[in-house]
Amino acid sequence: MIELHDIAVEIPGRPAPVLDGVSFTLAPGERVALLGGNGSGKTTLVRLLNGTRPPTRGRVLVDGLDTRAAATLLEVRRAVGLLFQDPDDQFVTTTVEREIAFGLENLRVPTAELRRTVDEALGRFDLEPHRRTPPHEMSGGEKARLALACVWVMRPRYLLLDETESLLDRRGREHLSAALAALPEETGILHATTDCELAARFPRVVVLHGGRQVADGAPDDVMPTLPAEVVARTSRPLVWRISSRLQSAGRIAHATASEERLLGALGVAPDPNIRRSPAGPT
Repeated sequence: MIELHDIAVEIPGRPAPVLDGVSFTLAPGERVALLGGNGSGKTTLVRLLNGTRPPTRGRVLVDGLDTRAAATLLEVRRAVGLLFQDPDDQFVTTTVEREIAFGLENLRVPTAELRRTVDEALGRFDLEPHRRTPPHEMSGGEKARLALACVWVMRPRYLLLDETESLLDRRGREHLSAALAALPEETGILHATTDCELAARFPRVVVLHGGRQVADGAPDDVMPTLPAEVVARTSRPLVWRISSRLQSAGRIAHATASEERLLGALGVAPDPNIRRSPAGPT
């Protein structure tokens, strides 16, 4: 389990902390959206979780290991994979095949095992046709899948995504969603995003604003309590806005951010022929 205990991050010269008083947990297999507008502290928080940055106050524990301890930092980073907003920021080699192999080579994985793992990753993430393609020549969706494949071969117990979807078109997001669904069920995922529609498709949402944690819970519990300042930056999901009007009109008992629950409240069966937006990991 990843545990944050009263985290604060201060930067010299800034009048207010980047993060202040943040506490929550991420369990193995749990899927959590970290929602907040630009400047809310999401990226700083994500980088705390794999030891890239130490907290000014409080502790971050990864399966009991303190991220501030130099002796166990490598073990922490093997347990917690990180996907950047721009995949190009983490590519270091000249072909897709070599990129996937890079981390394994640093761990001195035997050659036969390395080749089997790379081949498996190329197939699992639909990258076989690009085996010898330079990463910089790929589309945004292909780059996102490559970055995820590079993390997957390291077998992390937790995966952090820092607005990875923000540079992707709809098709790229669908491919990323499918690739995430291919991860082992026991992988804990924290997806930092400004997209309220994406966040609403997660079982749990943690909300940041101005470096402070302002909500933590199921989407249907979080959406009605969002401060106006957060709504101004992230809005509310379309399904929530529609269901809120239906609730006000007496058509349904409770507003919801779930399309399935809204249709159920209206007594309408979902049409299997309608292609819906890609769901977040559940």
